[in-house]
Amino acid sequence: MIVWIASAARSGNTFFRVVMHHLYGVNTYAVFNAGEVLVTAGAGGLVGHEKLPTQLKVAVESGEPEQIRVALNELEAMKELFVFKTHAFSEDLFGTACRAILIVRDGRDALVSRANYRVDIRFDATALKHRIGKMTKSKSELLDRRTWVYIGKALLMAAARKGFHRRMVSRRIDRLLQGDPKHPEANWTEMNRSWLEREPQPVIVYFNDLIRDPIATVTGAVDKLGIGLVPRATSSLPSFAELKKRYPNFFRKGISGDWRNQFSSRQAELFRAKHQAMMDALKFPL
Repeated sequence: MIVWIASAARSGNTFFRVVMHHLYGVNTYAVFNAGEVLVTAGAGGLVGHEKLPTQLKVAVESGEPEQIRVALNELEAMKELFVFKTHAFSEDLFGTACRAILIVRDGRDALVSRANYRVDIRFDATALKHRIGKMTKSKSELLDRRTWVYIGKALLMAAARKGFHRRMVSRRIDRLLQGDPKHPEANWTEMNRSWLEREPQPVIVYFNDLIRDPIATVTGAVDKLGIGLVPRATSSLPSFAELKKRYPNFFRKGISGDWRNQFSSRQAELFRAKHQAMMDALKFPL
């Protein structure tokens, strides 16, 4: 049996799976426009991260839609539960009709969080260490101008003042607002619409509810799926604040309304022009 945990990027997908893993002991996978950066940070255990099942891994590597569809249908027919994180549009999942949870967040906050994440995670200590490691093993990396430009930017970021970081984030916001409309990162509206119009309908979870009361929100959503999971009698659940302290570049703020501190008036107007209908549909105030 497959359950999709779907969302636009930076909408609470990982935190939902952290809670789900701790409450039910289920492991999760990431596939189709979704990675698992926590693994790089040595924290994959927070979501019970697993490598893709063999048949799906082989199918994905083949790039053949029919082979991927067959693999997904095989997993759906099994008694074992497979929980997949995805940021893909629903129509990009090869015609399968598995159960799903859709996590929704105010698009402005999701976009701001994504912009900050892309700036911070790209230049954090782990990424810099990885890049330097590649340089020591590859002459082409050592001589690549882009590598040295990256290191220069990383060192500048480490010593940067707040204003410089803000300018970089603002530039990233512009790119996301003006980006490829077919990409879920760039089109919050179409990502959500694809799942809201899907059959069977997904269980909808609001980011604010997830942060305010994670246990009740996750158990309520799982119960609606009707898959028979029962919470464990004892489970130690890390709070968002604890996760933020341990992994500040990934678990950033966990609040709503921070977009007001990040958007320019021009960016706010551009977002409104592109996404007002979906904001209204999801009852997010503009």
